[in-house]
Formats: sequence, C-alpha cells, structure tokens
Amino acid sequence: MILSRYLMRAFFGRFIMLLVGLVVFLQTLDLLAVANDVLAGGGDPAPTLARYVSLRMPGLVETVAPLAALLGALTAMVAMATNSEILAMRAAGRSVLSLVGGLVSVGLVLSGLLFIFSEFVVVPANGNLQAWRDADYKTGEQPVQNAENSWIREGSSIINVGKVLRDGTVLQDMRIFKQDANGNIADILGVRLALWENDHWNAVEIKRIGGLTSQSDDTVPLTWDTALKPEHFFRMASQHPNELSLNALQQYIGTVAIGSRPGYFYDTWLQQKVAGPIVLALMPLLAAIAAFAHHRQGSSVVTVVWGISIGFAFVVIDNIVLAMGQFGSLPPAVAAWLPIALFGTLGLWLIFNLEHTGART
Repeated sequence: MILSRYLMRAFFGRFIMLLVGLVVFLQTLDLLAVANDVLAGGGDPAPTLARYVSLRMPGLVETVAPLAALLGALTAMVAMATNSEILAMRAAGRSVLSLVGGLVSVGLVLSGLLFIFSEFVVVPANGNLQAWRDADYKTGEQPVQNAENSWIREGSSIINVGKVLRDGTVLQDMRIFKQDANGNIADILGVRLALWENDHWNAVEIKRIGGLTSQSDDTVPLTWDTALKPEHFFRMASQHPNELSLNALQQYIGTVAIGSRPGYFYDTWLQQKVAGPIVLALMPLLAAIAAFAHHRQGSSVVTVVWGISIGFAFVVIDNIVLAMGQFGSLPPAVAAWLPIALFGTLGLWLIFNLEHTGART
C-alpha cells in the first residue's frame, strides 16, 4: 500500500506540474498570435488581455490534460526504473497490475474532476469567448444573431428559420414542414414573422404554401402550435458542441433537434462529452506499456519516445473514429468509446503478459 501511494503521489505531482507548464506555454503562444486582434476591440489593454486569457485558458486545460497525464505517468515510472525502484517493488512482491492499478485509480479521479470542470467552466468560457470573438472583441457588444437557413425539428415538424433576432424572441421568414406517419410532407406553412409575447408565439401572416394537403379551408384559421421557446432558436447560432453542455446536447438529439447538422453528429459529441475525460485514466495504462516493456532495453529517452508514440497513435485513431461518427459512418456510441475500449483491452493484455512472463522486467 505504501509503495502504491508513493507511485500515485509521484504521478499526481508530475501531472500538475506538466499541466501548468503546458497550459502556460500554449497560452503564451496563443496570446502572441491574437493579441493585436483582441486589442483592436478598443478595450483597456491589461483588462482586455486578462479577460481573453481567463476565457481561453479553460479550453487549453481540457485539451492538454490527456498529454499531461501521459507524460506524468511516463516520467514517474521512468524515474523509478532509472533508480531501480521498480525492481525493488517487484522484489518486494508487488505485481505490475497493482502498480498500474494505483495510477489508473488516480486517473479515474482526475477524469471525474475534468468532466465537472468541462461542464461548468469550459463550456461557459467557450461560449463567452465565441460571442466576444463574433463581436470583434468589443466590450459590451453582442454579436448579431443571423441563423440563416438553420433548421430545427420538433416531433414530426421540421422548421426552417430565415433569421433569428433579439435572443430568439423574433423569428423571420419561417417555413414549417409537417410530416405524416409515413414521413411524407403533408403540409407546408409559411410564416413571415413570429414574436414571443406573454410566454407564447404570435405568428404574423401565416399561410399554407404547399404539401399533400395544400388545399385549405378559409374558415379554419391557421395556427402554429409548438412547445419551442426562444432559447431553442437562440442556440441555433451555437454550431460547435464544445459550446454546449451535456443537457443542451441532449436537446439537440431528443424530440427537439436543433441545428443544421444531423442528429447523429450531436449524438456523437454527447457520447464524447462522457468518454473524453476517461482518457485521463487510460493514459497511465499506455505509459505503463512503454515503461515496463522497455526500461531494461535502453535509455530513458527510448522509453519516453515509445510512450509518446503509443499516446500519439491513440489520439490519431480516436480522431479518425470520432470523425466517422460525426459523418454517420459509425454509431455514435461506437465512435466515442471504441478507441478507449481497444487501447484499454490491448494495454491490459500486454501488462498481463508482462506480469506472467516477466519479460524485460
């Protein structure tokens, strides 16, 4: 138990130091690249740059956390291997699986913290930064919402909105396509203007313009019955899922499907929201593969290169599979979880093999 706590503390300490170092380095490069654009917004230099850093840094933390976990576990085990501490642990009767299990448990705790951080810090920061960027970094100004040709689905109705104004309370040039049970367009309604007043929509100049039942009864007034609210239409301008929380993404793929992209695109990102932080628990396992398999075969540099190569292979495969899920080539759950399951199974098998053969250890 003492040996496990020692290794876990070494991993956690290196993870924090690497995370801070990588974030500061990348934030400096990013700030140098965009400082002129940010200051062109006209705000006071120091507060404006500080605001940009506060909004950009959470996203960088989320991005580099898996790399910091990989390098933290790798350097911790390489340092112990160099000082023959791993051999001493093995001689004391500790198994490879127990040592790696301690690192993975720390990674699981970090995964939970990263998920909470992403939901409550990264998502709002990304949304505020994008809104500020759309306003050309001008303080106190909000970007104009022009969600032209955007689509939203509610039940069997598909709605095309020409323009969204005043935080979604004013909609212009709408087309409402009502489907029958067979998926055919039974009715098409045109709405010139819809206003949100007294907790309901008031449609102006609504008329039937097509569909299988295009003939109309003039004695029956046309109405638009909907449970949609202004926030649904306002959110249509937020196209990237990194600006959406888990609950918001669920609305994109539920009865109300928002946006101009298919539901499986948002479903893939919904799965990725949960699967992404789990990578922090996977990275120590990938680092252990390189550390235990090669620390007796050459210098520490070779071990680090092998570990980074394995991590890089995971990132490449993860991005390819995620892209396939976004384009509908794979089911969303498979696209989000397959790389983790694949590398996790492979890592456990290799560690189990090293445990029972004693190869290179």
